[in-house]
Order: sequence, then structure tokens, then C-alpha cells
Amino acid sequence: MAEKLLQAPILDPQEIIKLIPQKPPFVMVDKLHDYTKLTGITGFLVPADNILVDNGIFSEPGLIEHMAQSMSLHRGYQGYISGLEKPQTGFIGAIKSVEIFRLPKAGEELTTHVEILHEVMKVTLVTAKTLDKNEQVIATSEMKTVTVD
Repeated sequence: MAEKLLQAPILDPQEIIKLIPQKPPFVMVDKLHDYTKLTGITGFLVPADNILVDNGIFSEPGLIEHMAQSMSLHRGYQGYISGLEKPQTGFIGAIKSVEIFRLPKAGEELTTHVEILHEVMKVTLVTAKTLDKNEQVIATSEMKTVTVD
């Protein structure tokens, strides 16, 4: 079993913003529930005024960005415990697969599990699985992210 490196969940969105390069209004994560070297669990309460909510529904690009930012938050916390002063910038290098089973509504709480499958230099292959409050899978993805600084 992997060593848990998060003392307590980080539930304050202002603390989360310090760990990711994204800034409002383009923030799609607001909690870090769990962290190990290769895995993480994030959360996001979808606000009605989110830039990627349309007619009360969190869009496909919003859900994909949430999964990517979940990886970014994992990377940001890794940097924080390693002593970095600011989060590293990165981007989605390639999306191998995405399955969206349903789009969440504004006001829904999402929980996303990320797992690093492989990392070479600054390219990371990661999977993400997003669940709703009933622990039903609403989306999965496998993507490559690239860290640039």
C-alpha cells in the first residue's frame, strides 16, 4: 500500500489555488482529499457561475479540464511538499481516451481519482476517474500531461 503523504484533506479553495497554476475564473478543482506519490483524490463543487457551465450543466470541456486540473493539483501538492515556491505550469499533451457517461449539473460535488501510470522526463501518463456523490462513475480519461517549468 502506498504511503499517504497528506496529513489532512485540503478543503479550502484558497489553499487549493496556491497549489495549481490555474487562476479564477478557470479553476476546476477545490479540494484535495488524498495524496500518495502516484495517486490522488480531488474534489470540485461545480458552481453555477463556472465559465464552463452552460444552462446549468457542466460541459464536456469542463469535465475534461477538471480531470486535467486534478492531475495538476496532484503535481502541485508534490511540488509543495518538495519545497517548491510556486506550482509548475503544464498542459495536456495528448488525450488517449475520454468516456463521459453523463454531464454533472451545477451544484454537484465531483470526486476524481487520478493515478500516474508512467512518467518520462516531464511527460506523465495519467488516468482519471470522476464520480458523483453516489459514487457512480460519470467520466474516465487517460491523458499525457507535460510539465514546462
